[in-house]
Amino acid sequence: MTRKDREENPGESFDGGYHLYAKEQHDARVAKNSDRIQYAIDQFQRNNIEFVLKNAQTGHFHCRRQSDDKLFQFWAGTGKIKGYDYVRGIHALIKLLKR
Repeated sequence: MTRKDREENPGESFDGGYHLYAKEQHDARVAKNSDRIQYAIDQFQRNNIEFVLKNAQTGHFHCRRQSDDKLFQFWAGTGKIKGYDYVRGIHALIKLLKR
């Protein structure tokens, strides 16, 4: 079954049309990235944290901890902090940066 066939008859596709739902959800999530990036920038500025926006589409930031200048990587779109699997979000990142 081709992609065109799946889109025309989603109920007959291998996943019952779930791929279309998943794409809609992904598009909705990605559409919020610009707001999340702006919020992260506001939080960095409010807390006097130096940062560099590396990728404006994904919201990838580089910033450094104030105490030891350690590099932290953060993705505003997902809240992911590289190297910290159980900690997410801008507020958690700010706590780590202010240590």
